[in-house]
Amino acid sequence: MKISYKKFVILLFLVIAFSCGEKEDKQETGNISGEFQWTENISIDQIPEKPLTAMMNGKKLKISYINFEQWRGSGDNVINFSSNTPKQNCGYVENDDAFHIMHIAGEFEEGDFIKSNFDTNIDGIVADYHYYDKNNNIKKVSVPWNCAMVITELGDKIVKGKIALCFKDKAKSWIAGTFEAIRCNN
Repeated sequence: MKISYKKFVILLFLVIAFSCGEKEDKQETGNISGEFQWTENISIDQIPEKPLTAMMNGKKLKISYINFEQWRGSGDNVINFSSNTPKQNCGYVENDDAFHIMHIAGEFEEGDFIKSNFDTNIDGIVADYHYYDKNNNIKKVSVPWNCAMVITELGDKIVKGKIALCFKDKAKSWIAGTFEAIRCNN
């Protein structure tokens, strides 16, 4: 069976066209859910444009209260993402599980903040989380972390932005998404 040169070129073209289309489809469907995934290296474009979701110790954590604390004496800025709500805004949150990112003696400003991987160190900025164990004892976890954060509005009463923060713990804890925090001057 002889195939003419024209038929061979057309057949080759069709094979290439169909195989490229399959590869493109597979790439597009790789992350259909759009859910954030824990990662060792983070960038601003990985922050999801949807409300915060979180995983702590391998379990989903619902964030109920977010505040942005500005401490007058020390000058620290702290953003707290808590599972519980205080009795009054800017009050003490009891028995919560929470993520924290703090700029010691410094301010978070509008714009981008990036600590792209676990090995990078940024003087004066720390992140950690705490939870209560089954015996109701608080456990603070301070392990290597990475973070991509954008503060879009730094108002007198509200701070808005988005964040993706991952911890290098066994359970691969993280928090990611958009947020609106109550501003608290302490």
